[in-house]
Amino acid sequence: MRDYEKNTNDNVAFTGTLKAETTWIPISNGGNFIIIPFIPTDKYSQPSNMNLVKLSNGVTITWNDIQHASKYRVEGLDSNGNWVLLREVDSNSVTFSPLPVGISSIRIMACSYISCANSGLWSNSVALKKQIIFIHTDLLGRPIAETDINGNLQ
Repeated sequence: MRDYEKNTNDNVAFTGTLKAETTWIPISNGGNFIIIPFIPTDKYSQPSNMNLVKLSNGVTITWNDIQHASKYRVEGLDSNGNWVLLREVDSNSVTFSPLPVGISSIRIMACSYISCANSGLWSNSVALKKQIIFIHTDLLGRPIAETDINGNLQ
């Protein structure tokens, strides 16, 4: 969060704390003073330098901050192969404790102050946990079953 203070010769003052990393544009017209968010016309670049830190019962994921981004959309890849919304956060990190159930990978997109709809490029996905699947075949090499590392059928 950032603290802002604006004083003009007309003694108009604005003080307060604003969330996220939104770039704010102050506009003064005589005795009126307003601030508006800067909304870029181009898509935000993809978040980079994704870093996953494992915790005892979860993970923290961090990435490089995107200039002028107000928030970030965090999506997870579910067991059906669909990307689903997990959270929208106002900083360049997110912690999941415990790990989201049925989610294998995470991706991040920078969002504007107004919306996340088509506002940026998706990051490369980060795998939360690796899973090994064993494929069992018959004598002719045809697959007949899949099991996990513990022998449970998939």
